[in-house]
Amino acid sequence: MKEKRQTIQKGLVWEAVTSATNHPNAEQIYENIVLKHPSISRATVYRNLNMLVDEGKVKRIRVLGGPDHFDRTLGNHYHIQCTSCKQVSDIEVFNDISLCAKNIDTYGYVLESYEIVFNGVCPECQNKRAAKRQ
Repeated sequence: MKEKRQTIQKGLVWEAVTSATNHPNAEQIYENIVLKHPSISRATVYRNLNMLVDEGKVKRIRVLGGPDHFDRTLGNHYHIQCTSCKQVSDIEVFNDISLCAKNIDTYGYVLESYEIVFNGVCPECQNKRAAKRQ
């Protein structure tokens, strides 16, 4: 992909994504940036996030029932989304699901990439649910 010019705003968005310890959504990225740079607009953050995705610098994680999240790790790996709080995290899969991808050519496809998002309830939300039951 052709890299577009680097702007201060794009640098702020890039820094917010790469310094995140989680997989933030666009609104969380905006909220992080606006604390230090109150003049930046939400539209500018969203536009620059999309540019970074288009340039292949950031990975968009599409999840059901919630906003897209963003990841600085570009290689194929797996994610899990909490069905309660919608947080997205990396997950290690011990049985290599990518072996299934090797069979794709049987159907005439050339595999370029894949995304797998598991759904579950995170430990924090499990604790909240248990506390409510008591």
